[in-house]
Amino acid sequence: MTAISKGELPQEQRKFEFTVYLNDNIIVQRFFNVIGFNKRTINSMNFKYSMDENQALLEEHMKFQTIDFMNDNEYLFTNKKYIMDSHNNDIMKIIIRQNGTQIGYRQWDADVYPSKVKQMINIREHIYNMITLIQKCLSEKNENLETTYLQYNLDV
Repeated sequence: MTAISKGELPQEQRKFEFTVYLNDNIIVQRFFNVIGFNKRTINSMNFKYSMDENQALLEEHMKFQTIDFMNDNEYLFTNKKYIMDSHNNDIMKIIIRQNGTQIGYRQWDADVYPSKVKQMINIREHIYNMITLIQKCLSEKNENLETTYLQYNLDV
């Protein structure tokens, strides 16, 4: 057994990347490790659910930012001076990578949010929870994994 130097990671830790995009622009990018990584989790419903939960969290955050923007600028909407520029085909994406290989992806329409809200996206307060959710999922034990969907085995 070899000794691990101070800066070196144990073999069971892998390098992961969490990135949120608006179109092709990076909003946030964080690198993290997963202790006790279980590669079977990538093809599990557990991973799908954690990605869905992160997407829902971001959508809810953006919705509340939109409501705040609309309340702060109510006069623009009541006087019909503000026109929603909702035909930009803006897309938000969450991508999870392991050693550069994409293992998780979610994409949704961002045209429902005003351009001012999209320009000032601030999700710092949610990053820790989102990454922790992914870490816990990717280190889940085999007996806790849901690996079937509609009688199809998801294990590869």
